Amino acid sequence: MKISKSYLLILACIFYSFLSQAQTSDEKNGKGIIIKYDLISLLGDQVTNSMGIQLGVEFSAGKNKSLEVDLMYIFPCASCGQPYTTIHAEKVNGIQVSGEYRFYLFSGETPFCGFHLGPQVLWQHTLAIMHETYNNGVDNDYKVFRDLFTTHAMAGYQFRIVGPLHFDPALGLGLRYISSRNEGKKGEGSGQHEFPYDKDYESGAKWFPSITINLKIGLKL
Repeated sequence: MKISKSYLLILACIFYSFLSQAQTSDEKNGKGIIIKYDLISLLGDQVTNSMGIQLGVEFSAGKNKSLEVDLMYIFPCASCGQPYTTIHAEKVNGIQVSGEYRFYLFSGETPFCGFHLGPQVLWQHTLAIMHETYNNGVDNDYKVFRDLFTTHAMAGYQFRIVGPLHFDPALGLGLRYISSRNEGKKGEGSGQHEFPYDKDYESGAKWFPSITINLKIGLKL
């Protein structure tokens, strides 16, 4: 619980800081901001039985340009065993921070709408509690610390559904770096492996090709 409260406090402080900056910037250009929720965040860290809540804000960075910042809190979900989720943990908590710079290729009367391209960077940190049985029946819980860094070239199309409600699907191609280590493990063996990279979830670090999808619903203020 202490870990969860700390993560929430960090998320709240960072999000408030960026939101204040967004409001100041947009008061000058009168284009407003869009508050967003990513439906994909329901999948959590996308490798363990977890869920997430991701909120973000997009604000103008110049003519036909914008900056978006997203924050996600990751928490345990015992019943969230998706078919591709190969890692089972007793408990997972973490945070994710991402930033994207957008170029809207076709300007229109409505800001933040149309086809957009741009780079995205992301950092995710999780702490998982794992369980093992070693030495013929001795039970032990141990920790796994995992960090994920990604960079993607994003392409998407944002449009207004009705009123201030917007929809923003996007696809990204790039690279990801996964680094993990365990603490307190007693038994031997490599443990569980991540899909589809077949990387040991509990240790090691390596670069991989990466694909990401965003399905965001936005409310323009």
